[in-house]
Amino acid sequence: MLLKLLSYTKFPHLIIQHRVFDTDDSDFESPTFQSRDLETLEQSNVDGPYEPMEADATNREHETEQGGTRFSDFIPLDFEEEEAVEEAIRRSLEEETVQVPQESRSIKTLTTEEITGIVKAHSEMVVTEGFRSIIVSRRNVWTSAIRQFRRPRFVESTDMLYVTFASDENTTEDAEDLGGPRRELFRLLVKAIFQESGAFEESPNGFIPRLNVSHVQNRVYRTIGQMMSTIIVQGGECPALLSSVVLDYLLTGRMFDIRVSPEDVADVELRDSLKTIDQATTDDDLQRAIESCESWRYQIEGLPNPVTMDNKDAFVKNAIIFHVLLQRKSCYDQLAEGLECYELLPLLKENLPLRVLLEMPKVRSDLTADVVATLLKPSYSVLGSNKRPKEELMVVKFRDFLNSVQEREVEECLHGRTLTEAEKTFLRNLNPGHILAFVTGSSRVPAVGFQPSPKLSFVHNENKYLPVAHTCSNELEIFVNSKNLADNDEFEYNFLVALMNGANFSAV
Repeated sequence: MLLKLLSYTKFPHLIIQHRVFDTDDSDFESPTFQSRDLETLEQSNVDGPYEPMEADATNREHETEQGGTRFSDFIPLDFEEEEAVEEAIRRSLEEETVQVPQESRSIKTLTTEEITGIVKAHSEMVVTEGFRSIIVSRRNVWTSAIRQFRRPRFVESTDMLYVTFASDENTTEDAEDLGGPRRELFRLLVKAIFQESGAFEESPNGFIPRLNVSHVQNRVYRTIGQMMSTIIVQGGECPALLSSVVLDYLLTGRMFDIRVSPEDVADVELRDSLKTIDQATTDDDLQRAIESCESWRYQIEGLPNPVTMDNKDAFVKNAIIFHVLLQRKSCYDQLAEGLECYELLPLLKENLPLRVLLEMPKVRSDLTADVVATLLKPSYSVLGSNKRPKEELMVVKFRDFLNSVQEREVEECLHGRTLTEAEKTFLRNLNPGHILAFVTGSSRVPAVGFQPSPKLSFVHNENKYLPVAHTCSNELEIFVNSKNLADNDEFEYNFLVALMNGANFSAV
């Protein structure tokens, strides 16, 4: 009994470092998650990956370090049972506070399907069946959305959002929200949070909270955390734009154990100064670099003084921690409080690889034409019907168009036409993510996946030519007729017109 008790009293605590491979686009749309490699720093005194302990102590391997017995070794058998229980608890608590060694690492990988499954299951548990209405202006997403999220009863509800957009004429669109408007709101809201709210600034490693006294007073960071939680669990594209430092602190709360670098600093002048100090190889180089910090370094108590080659690493690390974390702690704490909404933060702490839902990927690439084509599965007529060959040809033309968009070749395909400057500008920025957004309202695959699954459908009609998107059903409707089937650029130009007039050619 004693041995079994001890095998359950070890509490592993993890800090994540990461290598991420993901997507991005030019329209500041949040990157979705893909399969990622995570370097997990394990709270342990022994190098090597953490292995789950077996309940039966006979299967447990004794590990030693420098010839000594580890905290997790079994308690001597001459202990009384009550004393042994107390000793087990004491040792577990001691082990909980052990410094995290930088060299102890293991690799943890979750596939896209695994992440989607975890988040979807969590969403089904925390989102209730009712609806809560929200009306938002597309031209003032941040201002109109935060007014709604500040209402106590609104944020206390766990019902699904029911979104209505106010039109330019201050009337409401006659649209039923079955998912499309909600996904569109979430996509626009992610952009608004990081670009329009004034709550964040960007470092080379991702966004960090900007110290804004007014926002702290008004608890804006808490509201942003609630927005992010809502976006993730209700099917929006993930707001994966935060710096790894932000996630490290939110998940561990131990800022002085976090691995930092000058690239975590948003201020360009400060970042360059710290880089110069970090890279100094001689005393003369170091002293010249330190001079650029005279305006602030004496205002921070506890920094090494004087700065020497021996302590410059500590100076740089503590300066970064002060400027990026300690000085903005109130912002982080409010953000963490908001992320408790829908129990998202506890979910991330229990499943550390899920940090990719909020974390800026290190390597990003555009959403590819192949991904969009795979998502939009054709809904063909039955085999043998006269309609089927024409539909298959339309799929070929659609996928050719997707590839042309990805390779920036659409303008060349339309060389026989005189394009307006607006059309040329639009084509220069067009990418496959915009086509996915046209169809679904989301330029990325949401953490919970698309419900229902996107599809490509066909309407045989000789009088209509422009494709139509039904964002609630995630359906792209293409018209099959002689004009679109012709061996020219008619289909491509019709698609361009529809994309440029998305509000008119997207139905919900």
